[in-house]
Amino acid sequence: MGPEALWQIRTWGQLAFHPHEPWLFFTERWFDPATNRSCHRIMRGVFGGLEWQRIEPFTAGNSDTRPAVSPDGRWLAFISERSKSAALWIMPLQGGGEAWPLTDFEGAVKDFAWHPDSDRLAVVLHLEGGILRPGRDSDERSPAGRGMSDWHAYYTRDVRHITRQYYKLDGTGYFDRGRDQLVLVSRSRQEVTVITGGFDDFSSPVWDESGDTLYFFHRPSDHPHPLHPLINRIESWHRITGQRRVWTHNPGIFSRLGRSEDGRSLLFCAEDPADHGYGLTRLYRLDLASGAVENVSGMLDRSVGDESVTDMPAPEHMLPYGRSDRIWMPVSREGRVVLTEFSHDQATLLWDAPRVVYDFAVRGDFVALAVADQSHPSGIQLARLGQETGPTAWAPGVPEGEAILPRPVRAISADGTPLQGWILVPPSAGVKVPAILEIHGGPMAMYGERFMWEFQCLASRGFAVVYGNPRGSTGYGAAFCGAIKGHWGTRDYEDVLALLDTAVAETPGVDAHRLGVAGGSYGGFMVNWLISHTDRFRAAVTMRSVVNRLSAMGSSDLGFLRVPQYGTKPWWEEIEPYWQQSPLKYAGQIHTPVLIEHQMEDQRLPLEQGEQLYAALKYLGRTAELLLYPGESHGMSRQGKPWHRVHRMEAICRWCTRYLGSSSTMRT
Repeated sequence: MGPEALWQIRTWGQLAFHPHEPWLFFTERWFDPATNRSCHRIMRGVFGGLEWQRIEPFTAGNSDTRPAVSPDGRWLAFISERSKSAALWIMPLQGGGEAWPLTDFEGAVKDFAWHPDSDRLAVVLHLEGGILRPGRDSDERSPAGRGMSDWHAYYTRDVRHITRQYYKLDGTGYFDRGRDQLVLVSRSRQEVTVITGGFDDFSSPVWDESGDTLYFFHRPSDHPHPLHPLINRIESWHRITGQRRVWTHNPGIFSRLGRSEDGRSLLFCAEDPADHGYGLTRLYRLDLASGAVENVSGMLDRSVGDESVTDMPAPEHMLPYGRSDRIWMPVSREGRVVLTEFSHDQATLLWDAPRVVYDFAVRGDFVALAVADQSHPSGIQLARLGQETGPTAWAPGVPEGEAILPRPVRAISADGTPLQGWILVPPSAGVKVPAILEIHGGPMAMYGERFMWEFQCLASRGFAVVYGNPRGSTGYGAAFCGAIKGHWGTRDYEDVLALLDTAVAETPGVDAHRLGVAGGSYGGFMVNWLISHTDRFRAAVTMRSVVNRLSAMGSSDLGFLRVPQYGTKPWWEEIEPYWQQSPLKYAGQIHTPVLIEHQMEDQRLPLEQGEQLYAALKYLGRTAELLLYPGESHGMSRQGKPWHRVHRMEAICRWCTRYLGSSSTMRT
């Protein structure tokens, strides 16, 4: 499976049952080589019992996402970029008819929720300056022949005047004036009611049963908390009176707002700001009668949601689902993500298997699971809650048996900590193969039972791939994740080497003298740290990496949020803790040939990080090359332009072959 396999792979997610018919709508994602873009369309799966009868395209667009059926089953709403920006589209499900755009605003639609009357929808719009303006296609032609004021406005429209601390986000760019606002739109009358305004952000709309009250997240722009870009609260808006109410008063990092089936509770996920980055994401229930908030997943030392790493992410819209005494939500644990039922202070794993559940939907006793495993990037399975499951329909792209399956690795770190990992070994016809240690980003994430295109490409080129979860990873409890807080390059350094040593020792077909290392983001930090503290690697690929923590604190979109990890003083007052954990400090100790890959629009770890390492190594006369991708953000390996992703994969394979050889080159 080479880099060109990208063009065949499809992924499925964003599941939505029809309320009456045996239909499941979902989003399919694929890659178009002619337009160099990721494409999306709405699919429909028709089922009988737990068996799939057919799966077919339902919309003709290539930018259609987030399907949702109206409560009466007559209409399908979805988000589409068929025009200049994302708009809300409506399609009839009875009697035929074409889809048509319901919204026509300058701002892009980001989310929506059907009103119980199946006519109105609460819509989240990203608005410049928090102001609603009709019309998407503004005139951007040169104002030749107009007056001085017109020329001034036109030729300075790209100037950014920044006034707040949180002013850019990786993948989005600068958003000094843009805000996410809520409006109410009528399908039949096409009337618009503005619900929110100003310079705060609002998201995740959820209606009550009557349709009189809308619940949502509100992120105040002036919140005094040090982590204010992440802090939000639950509020409501009464449709009749227009009154607003705040439901949560303690600072929290809330996500995935849902409502119980009986309408008595709100369900949501939250992270404690005091443990940001190294704590657990918990599942909560808010009782709407009393206002009391209950920690539903408190009995588990694991995070709810999907924490697994993949370079083939599928569309998803995963929300907790609950009834009077039961709530369902996936839990990340030991490399797996398992749908879990929470009831009466107990957590029951449903259909635990070596795979990842990254989305789900419930209708009655039916549940649809969007799943992935080591052989398949994506698929959908039907089941009955707490009972049997049907066969999985796998998305096209990876023929059965083509993926190389990994072998599990169990290692013990220097201080006795048990570690979980895997090794992919290519067929080698008796010839020993080089091995590449891959390290995930985060570090608050986990490798697991999930397909990795990058690993399959490397294995197909004759490299064994070792990967696992050092301390700092999620899926093993709060203490395991928090063990490296403020101390990167310590226990995690010991852990990744223990995983590598164990995997190589247990695999006779691996050449222990031809080792490489690769990783991105935090994984790139670990690559830089490893090659500056040991010479055992013959090749390194460091991607979108942390190089100088001092400069990253001021240039990263979220750099200032890292201050609590180092103590209480900011980086300009106490330089040493930041510099001590900067790989740049140890650049003189790097002798491994290193390929430095970076994205030119990366706001998480800006380009200057990669450039600093490259400049230092070139100054020292060391072997280094710099590979830059214009127009790409920090997440390029997962969400970037397809041809850039293919080029990146080819470059990694070439670099590793140049300095490690491969099983195929050793035979010639």
